[in-house]
Amino acid sequence: MSSGTTTVCAHPVRDLIIVALIGVVVGLLAFIVVTQLGGAALDGVSGAGASSIAVSGVGLIVLQYLKRS
Repeated sequence: MSSGTTTVCAHPVRDLIIVALIGVVVGLLAFIVVTQLGGAALDGVSGAGASSIAVSGVGLIVLQYLKRS
């Protein structure tokens, strides 16, 4: 754990909050779509969680890319 290097997130909190909120909105939309298509509530929750994590991950990658540019 003590490799000698530390990674510090240099993004403004505003950008991180925007990415998190977009992930939450996509998760809610995924839940609504899955339950409206006849899926169980547990299927909707798992779909919402997976899509929220995926969108948040992609958003953080995009922020990292934009920081380099």
